[in-house]
Amino acid sequence: MSFREPDEDLFEESRMSFGQHLEELRWVLVKSLIALAIGCCFGFYFAEEVVKQLNVPLKRAIDSYHLVDAKDQMIEDKGYLSPDLAPWMDDSGYIPQKALVDPGELLRVLQTISPDIGSKVELRPYMFSSVDFDRSKLAALADRLAKQTADENSDTARLSAVWKRVPKPLQTRVQQVATKTEVADADLQTLVDAFNEVSGKDLNSDSAFEEQLTEPARGFVAKMFSRAEEKPLAKMKSYLNENSEDSSANRQLNRALVHGLFSNELPPLKRALEELPIWMPLDFEPQSLATTDGFLIWLKAGLITGLLIALPAIIWFLWTFVAAGLYPHEQKYVYIFLPISLFLFFAGVCLAFFFVFAPVLDFLFSFNKSMGIAPQMRINDWLSFVMFLPLGFGIAFQLPLVMLFVNRIGLISIEAYIEKWRIAVMAISVLSMLLTPADPISMVLMAGPLTVLYFLGIGMCKWMPAPTSDNPFGEGEVTA
Repeated sequence: MSFREPDEDLFEESRMSFGQHLEELRWVLVKSLIALAIGCCFGFYFAEEVVKQLNVPLKRAIDSYHLVDAKDQMIEDKGYLSPDLAPWMDDSGYIPQKALVDPGELLRVLQTISPDIGSKVELRPYMFSSVDFDRSKLAALADRLAKQTADENSDTARLSAVWKRVPKPLQTRVQQVATKTEVADADLQTLVDAFNEVSGKDLNSDSAFEEQLTEPARGFVAKMFSRAEEKPLAKMKSYLNENSEDSSANRQLNRALVHGLFSNELPPLKRALEELPIWMPLDFEPQSLATTDGFLIWLKAGLITGLLIALPAIIWFLWTFVAAGLYPHEQKYVYIFLPISLFLFFAGVCLAFFFVFAPVLDFLFSFNKSMGIAPQMRINDWLSFVMFLPLGFGIAFQLPLVMLFVNRIGLISIEAYIEKWRIAVMAISVLSMLLTPADPISMVLMAGPLTVLYFLGIGMCKWMPAPTSDNPFGEGEVTA
């Protein structure tokens, strides 16, 4: 028995021509494409579910952003909501949003559900309120009403019709307001009461307003309605004649007549709204801003998923082509390195997806919060981000194998790895900066594991000894 000489060609009797190598490579590529096509079929089938899973960390991060923002708002707006609701908000996933509601309309809707709700409360829509008056013009309004001074929007007859419908006690108080230079809340309430008394009477049946009810609307009254409505007040009057018991319609028409009469002193009509917290569930969904976004996202997700499914088969086909030209001891190392390489790649991908995305997104969204910019993520941008970061981690996690390869070809010794570890950590930091987005969190989360992998690479170099002069192939082969 004797050892084969180091320079003896193990494949001397099994050489292939260059054309045969190309033919073999062609079949390898064809089989790889077939495997990729089969993988893409499965990838397109599961593409929708893949996109949903990829959206999970983004949805969690944006929901967390809105939850924290709602809690901070509750603390800033003292008395708006109790901060001790925070634990319940964490469990339920509900946050308050400010909304303006009309109390009268809210009560009316509630009474359609249950007539007993607010049974002692009288709903009187189309009432004047304090928000319908301008404090700076309150004295002028009272003076014009009391003295019945006409202007371009009115005449004495209409002013007189309004004034005589104000009860005597209120007339006295209105006249007092007209003499004041500074008005108080009580004076404002006096005018509110006076105008509500008028709008609740039969003002629209007075002959002084016949022109406003029969002619096309002009001036301020026309602005109150749609331009396409030529005779809005006449239409309202016709409806009221057919529905004489509709007190709301009567008050609405009278209020429009009064407001048109005093348009110079009264601001535009608006609802008396109250701020009310509305509890909404955290239900973020990524946005699609282009018509083709949905299809392109489905296509991209299917192709990536298909590639990952077909990757083991593709690597195996390529390996069978390469293995034909390797010595047995070289094939042994490939069988060891290949599973380790795949394991490190998927470990990097999983680390990025399950542990890195959350702190990175929280860090990036913290700038949105400080600047008051609500994050609205486009699904196409997010999918690019969610693929780039795990890919960078997967590639960077090949570091131990790269170190072992560089050591085996004799470029760097184990002693140099140990001696220059500080420089290596700095290089790892630079690599982490290049393979991650522009934020320090992802860089640190990549640099930390890579530093551990660097020392693991040193251990692999020691654990797998290099060939020696006595055994240049790593192990001898015995032949007869």
